[in-house]
Amino acid sequence: MMVSSSRLFVTISLISATIGLTACEGVPFSGSSAHSSLDNADLKQPLIIDAKLPKATTTIDCAQLTPKQIVKVKGHSVLSASCDLTAKSIRFELNDSHSSFDCQGALLSTRVDDASTASAIMIKPKTDSAIEDITVANCHVDGYGHALHIRQYSQPNQRYARGLIDPAANRALAPSDIRVINVSSQNSINSGMFVGDHVHGVSFDKVRIQNAGTVGLYLEFGSRDNVIQNSVFVGNGFRTFKPSREAIAVDSSSNNRIENNQFIHNGAGSILLYRNCFEHADDSTRGNHFKRTESSRDNMIRGNTFNDEPVGVWVASRQSRNLKGFECGAYLLKQTPFASYHLDSAKDNQIIDNRFEQVEQGIIVEDDGTLIAGNQFAADVNLPISVGSEIREESAAGAIKNTVIKNNIFTGKTVEQAIKVRAASKTATHIEQP
Repeated sequence: MMVSSSRLFVTISLISATIGLTACEGVPFSGSSAHSSLDNADLKQPLIIDAKLPKATTTIDCAQLTPKQIVKVKGHSVLSASCDLTAKSIRFELNDSHSSFDCQGALLSTRVDDASTASAIMIKPKTDSAIEDITVANCHVDGYGHALHIRQYSQPNQRYARGLIDPAANRALAPSDIRVINVSSQNSINSGMFVGDHVHGVSFDKVRIQNAGTVGLYLEFGSRDNVIQNSVFVGNGFRTFKPSREAIAVDSSSNNRIENNQFIHNGAGSILLYRNCFEHADDSTRGNHFKRTESSRDNMIRGNTFNDEPVGVWVASRQSRNLKGFECGAYLLKQTPFASYHLDSAKDNQIIDNRFEQVEQGIIVEDDGTLIAGNQFAADVNLPISVGSEIREESAAGAIKNTVIKNNIFTGKTVEQAIKVRAASKTATHIEQP
């Protein structure tokens, strides 16, 4: 495990903190000491910040709430001051446009006897029709299935069964223009925050997600035009103490911006971009039974800091993975009695001006059109950049192409040591270093 004793102390301190992580936009880059930037960072975050919300029309009196109650949030609502919702399993639902919910720094947590996977805060329409212009702010969640879940009214499999397959038609039914400000999640059973299929225009600002059982923040298929910024992701994806999932999953989701965030010690890595292979295609009872037709493309990953990660950014992260157990229904490339490989899709993404420290593999590229520019890699990054996919080379899709790598800084390594390109992809990879 790549963790020095002082680095481990910092990571454990971050994971065990109850409140107080922020994105460190101004963290100085240090090629010689992976933990120094974190030691000097201001890791304190206020429970409440000014989210510039409209004047409240409703105050929800916490003293009147009962354990396990589901509260329908109307208009512009705030929780009463000094609200204590610990160990009460209270849930909040927003299903109207032009509404907001300000927890005013309240802590929400589940009861010891609550084994449900319900979400603490749900944004969901009352019918198959879109809702928009919704804000959630200053809420701090411990436990629950998800801290925050944004989704359509009906499940994808229900829409799929009635022939609603076109992405634009599905987006027309989905929530949009959602703002999530100063909201934190820790110890969720599933992903900390979940953006459902075809939801678009969600902005996450100053969120903190730590110790999620699976993915920290999930962008489901067909979602797009979302922004994740000024946020921190720590220790996610260790449901059984094994590194199983990543901080951010970009699953057939496009045109998103992931900027100025900090990633620390997440299970499978920081940001993984891929296209679901239509998992369990023969099981129509699954809620997300829907063939993914869109690529995880045109995403911008810029100005982030990656520390103590197995992988920083992985483009087409399932391209070379044996998906036999996923029972995939689409994009088959190669199959044997014991393996199944499927064409992944994560095209035309940009990875710019990021900092990588104490990372095993900085950037892995297994699809076309990736721009990698202006990134800084410390000396303790084992392999800064890798390009190519043997599995894809053996198929009609051919080698990875149109990768552009320029103006990156590699501390302690030559360009030849820092960039590994498979032979089949070399002629289609442009490297321009100072």
